[in-house]
Amino acid sequence: MAISFLDDINLNNLEALNLVVQNLGSDPTGVEGKIIYNTGSNTIKYYNGTVWVELDGLSGITGTIGTVPRFGPGTTAIRDSQLETSGESGSQTFLFNTLADVTFKGSISLDGGSGGIKDKDGQLGSSGQLLSSTGTQIDWINAPVSYTKWVLTGDSGTQDIEDGNTVLIAGGTGLVTQASATDTLTITPAFDEYSSAVVDSNAGLLFGIDGDMSNSEMRYQEVNGFSLSLFGQPTGSIGFNSKKITNLKDPTAAQDAATKAYVDSSVEGGLTVKGGFLASTGSISGGGNLTVGGSRVAIAVGDYYVVTGAGNFFGNAATPLTVGDSVLVQTAAVAGASTEADFVVIQSDTDVATATTIGIGNVNVNTTTNNEGLSLSYSNGTGTVGFNIKNNLSAASALADDDMVAIFQGSAGSQGNKSLNAQLIPPYVSSKNSFAGSSNSGTTHIFTHNLGSNDVIVQLYDISEGVNTGDTVYADVTRTNTNTVTVTTAALASIRCLIQKVG
Repeated sequence: MAISFLDDINLNNLEALNLVVQNLGSDPTGVEGKIIYNTGSNTIKYYNGTVWVELDGLSGITGTIGTVPRFGPGTTAIRDSQLETSGESGSQTFLFNTLADVTFKGSISLDGGSGGIKDKDGQLGSSGQLLSSTGTQIDWINAPVSYTKWVLTGDSGTQDIEDGNTVLIAGGTGLVTQASATDTLTITPAFDEYSSAVVDSNAGLLFGIDGDMSNSEMRYQEVNGFSLSLFGQPTGSIGFNSKKITNLKDPTAAQDAATKAYVDSSVEGGLTVKGGFLASTGSISGGGNLTVGGSRVAIAVGDYYVVTGAGNFFGNAATPLTVGDSVLVQTAAVAGASTEADFVVIQSDTDVATATTIGIGNVNVNTTTNNEGLSLSYSNGTGTVGFNIKNNLSAASALADDDMVAIFQGSAGSQGNKSLNAQLIPPYVSSKNSFAGSSNSGTTHIFTHNLGSNDVIVQLYDISEGVNTGDTVYADVTRTNTNTVTVTTAALASIRCLIQKVG
């Protein structure tokens, strides 16, 4: 069955490729502008509002301008503003007001007598003249003077330049040539005072233009005689071919290069591991005491101690230390003078974890009723948690009436875990993302889907005369807003509209 359109089709000036008009054995009831192919007469016909008119490709086209017959092989000539044709079917003469913008698709023959081509001034031209275009018109002009040759001479050798030859001015080392309008050739050194130069590495010479630019003389200088400060700033990385930069001054700014001696002096006093100590007594494993009494050892910035026995640092209950914690000296002090403030405490966070404290803990699965359903396993101290689903439903399996899914209700005041009958999910999702409605015997059909989006798919099918044929039809569909679709048909129609939200 043919696809039914209920409104006009706009091709927006595009081609209808491989189109075949309707084939009928006899002329149907006419609709003005309709086109058919009559298989009885083998002609294309159109209805003009009164009768069917044949377009056979052979008959003349009649009108107020006269009859234009179709000619077979013959001749065509233009003479005195008229077109003369002759062929198998006779001859005809057509008059023109002007021959402007006439396009010829073949050879043109001009007869004798006064025949010829006139230019913009109405002139036929004289012997030896040429037709030249001005861009919009043509003009007879005198032919150019005959060309012979000219001679190109260099420091050595000569060359004849004949008509049609091309002269190449070749650049070379240190020179660039460029041809430009009008008839200009520019020769430029390939280096200048500021950007570049040519270095002869073998001779140890640098070539360039005289610095005062007064006489533009080429100069050279031994490379060893130049200071690096005379050159411009680099625009890329500079490699030193595994060589050293020596006799460098100490840096003063953040981006200055630094000497080895400067770097060595800057890292003095770095981190120094001193050993372990008991936090409760301050006793150092290698001898001496870190926190108690006049026996406290002298400390330097960067000294690092590790707790080997738990206790309060400097006897302060607010600073409890456990095995694995460490302290780092941030302020130096002489023997017997150190305080807790001279240290930075570095905790290892290895305490037993609580609800508010990160530390060592263990996780187990809750197996009580209404809390089961998770599985937990450990491998090398790493726990893996997953849903304990024993049997997945196959695609062909129907949901049982008591199948439930777990959900979290996120509304304020009633948050918590709940269960939902799985069979209720598909119709709920469908109600939020699809719509179906009908419209009977009209040309403007408005469907309010309330899906809140213009990203909807719209499909129509015929329900005319109360019979659901199921045939898909096409009409003008407009997404009026995010909740409404308007369907327009050229004639009265009864349609069913199906709308599906996408995304």
